Amino acid sequence: MKPTRLLLVDDHAIVRKGLAALVSADDRYRVVAEASDGDEAVAQVEATQPDIVILDLHMPRLNGLETIRRLTRQFPRVKIIVLSMYDDEQFVAQSLNDGAKGYVLKQGMDDELFGALQEVVAGGRYVSTAIDLPSVENRQIEKSDLTAREREVLQLIVDGHTTQEIASMLTISPHTATRHRANLMDKLNAHTQMELVRAASQRGLVVLPRPPLKNT
Repeated sequence: MKPTRLLLVDDHAIVRKGLAALVSADDRYRVVAEASDGDEAVAQVEATQPDIVILDLHMPRLNGLETIRRLTRQFPRVKIIVLSMYDDEQFVAQSLNDGAKGYVLKQGMDDELFGALQEVVAGGRYVSTAIDLPSVENRQIEKSDLTAREREVLQLIVDGHTTQEIASMLTISPHTATRHRANLMDKLNAHTQMELVRAASQRGLVVLPRPPLKNT
């Protein structure tokens, strides 16, 4: 049998290298490419046609949630496993709702990753045993009317970038970036940047730079 082709997506090179070494030790799997952010992941999926994408949630510019949405829409054949430090049920529920087939916590990677790969390759779903799956499945996913560009701008705001920096990163005018920010404030009923970040986090629209604390 041909080995399952993997794409590894994480913004830390040392994590990608460690993950590549781990999965490559099993001849059932072959790493065909790596990516450091969501945009690069989309391009690499198109170029290398992997069977499975293993990705982190927190990445610069295009976060893991938005990457899952785009990959699911553009490449429905490709299966996605989230490998993340975030054990917040909102992120797990959102990831699965958006199309991920697996969710593995980094702290349990050595024990659970191969089980997740095996289950997903067979057409199933895998969620880390440390996560309360019944609670995740009962969690309501709030619908959002944000555009893909607005979600991208929102993540950059949460990551601390100024309007000018966002305009430069997305190759848009400062006026357009300002308009996106104003639209986000209006749609999320926020009056300050702090309120915007809080509302976006509570709705699972963005990934915070640090994992959220449980029960907060």
